[in-house]
Amino acid sequence: LNKIQGVAHGGGVQVPVGSADFANMQRFLGLLGEGVASAALTPETLFDTVVMASPRKTLRRAALIFAGRIPTDAEYAAVEGGDEWALRDTIRGLMEGPEFHEFLIRGSNDRLLTDREGEIIDPDGYYVDFTRETYRRTVAVKSGDERALIDFHAWFRNVQYGARRAPLELIAYVVENDLPYTEILTADYIMANPWAAAAYGASTRFDDPTDPYEFKPSQIVSYYRHGDGYEAEYDPVLGWRVLDPGPLITDYPHAGILNTEVFLQRYPTTATNRNRARARWTYYHFLGLDVEKSASRTTDPVALADTHNPTLHNPACTVCHSVLDPVAGAFQNYDDDGVYKANWGGVDSLDLFYKYGTAGPSLAVQAESWAEAERETLSWPVRLTAGVETLSVVLANDLHNERLDADGYVNLDRLSVIDVDGQVLVSHEFEELTPPSAGYCGSPRYDPATGRDNYFVLVEGGHECLFYIEVDIPISGVYEVKIVAWSNGWDEWYGERGEGGFAEISVSANPYREGDTWYRDMRIPGFGGKLASDSDNSVQWLAQQIVADPRFAQATVKFWWPAIMGNEVAEPPEDAGDTGFEGRLLAANTQDAEVVRLANGFRDGFPGSPYTYNLKDLLVEIVLSKWFRADAVTDADPVRRVALHDAGAIRLLTPRELARKTAAVTGVQWGRGIAGGIGDNLNNRWPSMLTGDHRILYGGIDSDGITERARDITSVMA
Repeated sequence: LNKIQGVAHGGGVQVPVGSADFANMQRFLGLLGEGVASAALTPETLFDTVVMASPRKTLRRAALIFAGRIPTDAEYAAVEGGDEWALRDTIRGLMEGPEFHEFLIRGSNDRLLTDREGEIIDPDGYYVDFTRETYRRTVAVKSGDERALIDFHAWFRNVQYGARRAPLELIAYVVENDLPYTEILTADYIMANPWAAAAYGASTRFDDPTDPYEFKPSQIVSYYRHGDGYEAEYDPVLGWRVLDPGPLITDYPHAGILNTEVFLQRYPTTATNRNRARARWTYYHFLGLDVEKSASRTTDPVALADTHNPTLHNPACTVCHSVLDPVAGAFQNYDDDGVYKANWGGVDSLDLFYKYGTAGPSLAVQAESWAEAERETLSWPVRLTAGVETLSVVLANDLHNERLDADGYVNLDRLSVIDVDGQVLVSHEFEELTPPSAGYCGSPRYDPATGRDNYFVLVEGGHECLFYIEVDIPISGVYEVKIVAWSNGWDEWYGERGEGGFAEISVSANPYREGDTWYRDMRIPGFGGKLASDSDNSVQWLAQQIVADPRFAQATVKFWWPAIMGNEVAEPPEDAGDTGFEGRLLAANTQDAEVVRLANGFRDGFPGSPYTYNLKDLLVEIVLSKWFRADAVTDADPVRRVALHDAGAIRLLTPRELARKTAAVTGVQWGRGIAGGIGDNLNNRWPSMLTGDHRILYGGIDSDGITERARDITSVMA
């Protein structure tokens, strides 16, 4: 601007002008010249020169979206007088029937992406009724009964369809029955069709028990965690057969969408992800926050050099993980497949590497004599945090000699923790420590020469045979952990080692402890600075926190905006040099104000409505907004035109909407078939070429590899 000022004042200043300077000059001169009006545009004045669609035109657009048809003569007549309340009531009257149901299913799946082909619940013994029925039907199939094979495929497909559609049908049920929208997360039930309800052991009553498309609120009843008393056998041909489900029948803690297996499988966890994907998408879908974009990411190698649990300690990482990880912890009870408390014993779903693996490096114990002078000292560098830390010591390879029928073992004498100055912080004799929880792990050994126990023989590995040693650490840093040990192979009389090599031991910090349900090296499960009150139902607790958060209402507006408008709520442009920066920024600010207005009405109740958190009311208000009804611009302001690029709800129809509109206008569909065949896709209740074989070509999605709808017509469509 200084360069421009020098030229403008006629000072004869000669300056080189680069491309960036030229772009800034163009922008500045535009503001000085014909673009003066643009500089004055605000969210309040953006629509000043916009012509709004008539009530008749608005109703027609809304009817095609919500009802898949053009309005009736009676509906047109109801809005002819231009009464805003009559238009509002008529649009709300469109929100019923199977077409509106399909709109809700499609709109919610475009966000959640849960409606994809595949098995959702497995016959692996948790849903005992389902496992037993699968086994019974498989036996019939293997007997050679062709009818049994046909019935099996139809039955299994209907069960999985019922499980797969659970979160979408829950949203539809809540909306169609004018229930508070918060119930999509707080519902103490799961939606199921007759087949899924039977698989859950529920006694739900259906209007038509032969209709796979009928969904009713149900309960997961016959869910058994696996532990002592559970007996099952596996046949590679017939699958699992439950002989005795055991005593761990479970009162399943339903939490609406959040703990349906299909939602948990769509956003799975791993040994390293630890539910963070589930937390991220929970924030995005239900709180409107994209955690990955909520803070800038540094690329400074110095800032990223810290490898000591950086998500817990490194400020470059904690800026996001302090928000993300407590919510990840709230999903603590669900494994990668979404199974509740899946591990043996029915206590937790922690990954097995964390529970049974060795977190630290394993070192071989090569010393073979118990004599003091010949015992071996092994050393590990371990990073410890100030406060009380817990060290674990484990026999890492748990050797076994088949000929001798004897386990490998290691003799443990002493453990010491040494600081960077070489000072011994703490020292423990293993024979004086609390032994591992299981009685078969080993025992102290008595030395007749001294008249007391001298060392501890550890004969078993695994999580039940860990030594846990608490250490008070004054300053965070790397400490040296030393262990004095030796091993006589499998048998001190035979002196054999065999092919297994040496016994190995491992040391780690903050390990798993029996009864834990979450990782000790992550933040405690919670949300917004609060801690989850009960580890058994932390997802239920999380759901209550989310719906009480003011961001839930705004997130709901953003969730449903694309279903009507065809585009996401506008985001501010990141670079001032981007094309159309002023207009895009204005659009983002104006839509943000609209989201806040709609969210406030949704939360508190719109004028004239008896409801709060009513989605039908919110959908009506989006249709009545200036963004939907904008029809034409009466000036040529370039900034205004950029800002209003996505206004007016002019968008490409989805394949199903195109099929509906075609049928409504012409009375026919392209290649309409009959539903119910063995190969029929249950997602396609009213099959046509547009919604079946060609739906991807016409801009549809499969919720798996293709997750975004085409927004523009392609040559293939044409």
